[in-house]
Amino acid sequence: MSMHRRVITLVSLVLASVSAAPALAQDVVVLPIADVKTRVAVEREIARAATKGLPTQPLIAKAMEGVTKQASRELIQGAVASLAKRLEQARVLLAPSASAAEIASGAEALRAGVPAPMLKKIRAAWPNRSVVMPLDVLTELHARGIPANHALEKITGLMARGATPAHIAGLGSSVQTDVAAGLAPDAALEVRARGVMSLLLAPQATASLAPTGQRPPQ
Repeated sequence: MSMHRRVITLVSLVLASVSAAPALAQDVVVLPIADVKTRVAVEREIARAATKGLPTQPLIAKAMEGVTKQASRELIQGAVASLAKRLEQARVLLAPSASAAEIASGAEALRAGVPAPMLKKIRAAWPNRSVVMPLDVLTELHARGIPANHALEKITGLMARGATPAHIAGLGSSVQTDVAAGLAPDAALEVRARGVMSLLLAPQATASLAPTGQRPPQ
């Protein structure tokens, strides 16, 4: 079994056990880490994050990834602490009511180098809907070498035109396929974004369909 597969398997087992455990206290997490000092240090970081109302599962996953890779206690504790800071920052940027999944996606976007103000723009585009998919696709496109501002422009443009999470997900997967086939990332995004946009009804077209003197429904 490869190292990557072992990491995924171990993290999945730990998260499953945590989810299945009785709901004692939200900030009490006991990790299966043999080294006592490492376990105590990491549990302390997770407990601190829990008291702030941050989601703990991403932190548990990060800790177990470090353990599986046999990282030092300092590296594991530092990685967990850094992730906790990103989670807290993401929650602020995605206010007023970000879900645990949105916070986790926002933290991953920040880790990938997506500028913080862009999380606010994503939230503004969909103030009352989950922005997990737009954040995940933005992160993936940026990781593919597409400038974050270019990716954000295309994604928020589609969101404003009535795109669904499925449309956004399709954009991301199509660009990945095109890049794997040898197309330049920027060019792939441009072509695929136009394709999705063509499926969406333009605001001007919606207005033209409304009876004279009436506005289209908002």
